[in-house]
Order: sequence, then structure tokens, then C-alpha cells
Amino acid sequence: MPRKSAAERRTEIVEAGLRVIAREGMHGASVRAIVAEAGVPLATFHYVFGSRDEMIGEAYAHSAGFVSEAPLELMPREASPEQVVRSLLDAWFERFLEHPEWELAAIEIMAYCRRTPSLAHLHQEVQERYLTVVERLLGALEARLGIVSATPARELATLVVQIADGVTYSWLRTGDTAAARRMLDAAVPMLLAAVDADGR
Repeated sequence: MPRKSAAERRTEIVEAGLRVIAREGMHGASVRAIVAEAGVPLATFHYVFGSRDEMIGEAYAHSAGFVSEAPLELMPREASPEQVVRSLLDAWFERFLEHPEWELAAIEIMAYCRRTPSLAHLHQEVQERYLTVVERLLGALEARLGIVSATPARELATLVVQIADGVTYSWLRTGDTAAARRMLDAAVPMLLAAVDADGR
């Protein structure tokens, strides 16, 4: 079998770290526990990461995931704005359901970073990265719908992130997928109103 690249090994270790953190908390996320979860030698960890905190920082960013524009490309051109927005929310929520433990790990990491002076900057950096990705997606959405939003891009991206946080934290507390989907139903008209156009 071909050898895995350093980038592939980093991703494996990061995802193993997220699983350990979600399951055992930060106190259980020793380097040895993480490499055991990943099924790699200890030397591999030290080859791809300079320290445990470096890996924790990358795991935090990884847990934020990414927002894909793919659902926009899959939607028929005649789809209504409501259908397009709902498709994007559904795609995001389905991805969250694939790895809800990542969000749980992110909450653990966020608390750890706030208590660790050398990592105190990380929460804002990850939030900024997330907002930037959402802004890019919203730009693609506006282009698809042929509109210019009356709401500033950063303000609109912040609203989207707040909705996502509310849905994920609620689901983590209750595990109620039906309730989460109802929250997304309610979010669609809210987002459409926020993206109220100057003109189409």
C-alpha cells in the first residue's frame, strides 16, 4: 500500500484527537491516548506536530468544518430562494449529523483555550475563519439568486453562525433531530428576510 502523506497523517491524528476529546474530555486527551486512537506510532505524532497544543489548535479549526457551495450547484435553476436556502441548511445539518462528536470536542477545546494563555487567541481565530467561509458562501448564494443583500456580509454571516450554534448545541443537549429540523424551518424565513434584496 502507498505510504500516507504527512497531511493525511495529520488529518487522521486530528480526527482521532477529536474522538478522544469528545469521549473523555481534554483531561483524557494525552498524546499517547490520541495516537492509540489513531493507530499510529508515537513517533508519527511528533513527526507531523510540534506539540500537543499545536494538534489541539488544528483540531479546533477542523471541528468547525467547512461550508460547501456544492448544494448550490445541485439545485435546479428554477428552484425558489426558499428551496435554495433550505437546501444549504439541510446539507450543513446532515454534515453535522455525520460527526456530532466534533462539535462536542470543539466545546471542550474552546473552554481549554480560554483557560490556557498560550492558546487564548485561538477561539477568535477559528471564529474569524468560520465567518469568512460563511461570507464566501453567502456571496455565492447572492450570485445564484441574482440579488444584492441589504444586510452587511459580516452581519449576515454572524447570524448564520448563531443559528448553526443554536441548532447544534440544542441537538447535543437533547439528541432531538426532529426539533432541530423545525428550528431550521423557522430559520429559513429569518435568513430570507435578512438577505432582503435591494433589487433582483
